[in-house]
Amino acid sequence: MMYMRGFIDRYQGSGKSGEWNWLFQRVSGAALLVLLLGHFFIEHFSGIQVDYQNVAARLASSEWKLFDLTFVVFALYHGINGIFMVIEDYVHSGWRVFWKGFFWIVGILYLVLAAITILPFKG
Repeated sequence: MMYMRGFIDRYQGSGKSGEWNWLFQRVSGAALLVLLLGHFFIEHFSGIQVDYQNVAARLASSEWKLFDLTFVVFALYHGINGIFMVIEDYVHSGWRVFWKGFFWIVGILYLVLAAITILPFKG
């Protein structure tokens, strides 16, 4: 029992322990699963033809814009956080800062591109 107490005391975490990243990786994964199943059902199994007019009509609704932007935000967070975990585990040189900065910029660019693609639709 004393061994377990020592283990628990040592693993209280710190600012760099990554416990929040680990938690949000799981939360974003679960949210992505729900959003992806919803997307597949709506797009592929609802019987509505997928063409520009139907997609544009759907994206005219603020609820669908919110759904799609939520999907994009969770996907970007999940993917980039996964890349950051790989960088933390395998890059042990000055390149770590470069790669993290590079993927921050890529993530922000993709978020901006998604926003300027989804938000302007009007019915």
